[in-house]
Amino acid sequence: MEEKIQENESVEIPEETSAIQPSPVLHKKQTFSGLIKEMWPAYLIEIFVIILGISITLALEEWRDNSKENHLEQIYLKNLQTDIGTDIKSLNLATVGTKSLLQRGNELLGYARSADNKNISPAQINEDVRAILGRPNFFTSDASFTELKSSGNLHLIKDIQLKNLLFAYYSETQHIKEVQDAERQTAITLSGAYFLKQFPLDGNRSQVGSVTTQDMNGLLKNIEFDNNVLLRVLNRNELLDIYQRADSLAQLLNKDLLKKTGNSE
Repeated sequence: MEEKIQENESVEIPEETSAIQPSPVLHKKQTFSGLIKEMWPAYLIEIFVIILGISITLALEEWRDNSKENHLEQIYLKNLQTDIGTDIKSLNLATVGTKSLLQRGNELLGYARSADNKNISPAQINEDVRAILGRPNFFTSDASFTELKSSGNLHLIKDIQLKNLLFAYYSETQHIKEVQDAERQTAITLSGAYFLKQFPLDGNRSQVGSVTTQDMNGLLKNIEFDNNVLLRVLNRNELLDIYQRADSLAQLLNKDLLKKTGNSE
C-alpha cells in the first residue's frame, strides 16, 4: 500500500504554462497584415503601371481617331471648295445671261409703251422676243455636301460658322432650283405658247421680212404681248436677285474654304 502511494506521488503533475499558445487563425491574420505592410509599395506601383498603360492606349487610340477625322475633314473641305468654285462660275453665267435677257425684255416694254415706234424694225423685235424666251439657269454642284450629310459625317466640320454657312448656301441653291422650275413652267405654258403663235423661232424666215412696221407696232400695242413680256421680266428679276444672294454666300464660303485647305488663288 505504501509503495502504491509513493508511486502515485512520483507521478509528476504537469505545471500550467503561463503563456497561451496563439490561435492558427490569428497567426494567419498577423502574417497577411504584415505582408500587406511590406508589399503595398509594390502593389501601388503595379496598379499605377496598369492605369498608365490603359491611359496611354486610350490616348493613342484617340490620337489615331483624331488624325483620321482631320484627314477626312480636309478631303471634304477640298471637295466642297471645288464644288463652290464650280457654282460660282455657273452663277456668273446665269447672272450675265439673265441681265442680257432683262435688257431685251425692258427694250421690248419700252417699244410697247412708246408713243413713237417708227425706228423699230420687225427683225429687231423678233430677235428680242427670241432672247427673252431663253432660260440661262444655274445648276449647283452639291455632290460633296450631299455625301457629307448622307454619310453622317457632318460632325467632321468642326467650325460651326462654316457649317451654318454651308447650310445657308445650299438652302439658297435649293430655293433657286424651285424658282427656276416654276419659271420654266410659266415660260412653257404661258409666255412660250403665246410667242410661238406670233413670232417665228428662226430669224431667217422670209415671214420676218414681210411683216410691216405697222403690223409690228400693232402687235406691240396688244395688252397680251405687254403682259407676257412683263411676266418674263418679273420672273427673271426674281431669279437675278436670288442668283446675286447665292453668289455672295458662295464667295464667303470659297474664301473660308480656301483658307482652311491652305489653297490660294
